[in-house]
Amino acid sequence: MANSDPERQAREQIAKTEEAEARDRATGMASLFDLRMVIGGLLALDGLTLTVMDVFASDDAKAKAAGININLWAGLVILAGGAIFLAWAALRPLRAEDLQDTDPDHPKAE
Repeated sequence: MANSDPERQAREQIAKTEEAEARDRATGMASLFDLRMVIGGLLALDGLTLTVMDVFASDDAKAKAAGININLWAGLVILAGGAIFLAWAALRPLRAEDLQDTDPDHPKAE
């Protein structure tokens, strides 16, 4: 009897640890495949590229656009869009519970 009590406690601790690891894994996977991060990162990269291209643009390129720094303005707008997506993903992260509600076998309780 003395051996079964420590064994039972060890098994309970292992079960709690495995449950916590599974919960952490599910949360990490949800944020890993968040499309807002991918879209925001790509928009930010494209906006940064256009903004940097304007720095090295020739006067001929600016003259073709009626004197407007079109790469600069487009780059800044796209960069702002990417920042909005990244902020949205950071401020409202996905939760594993939200993803499980889409299961057709388990309708949402309202």
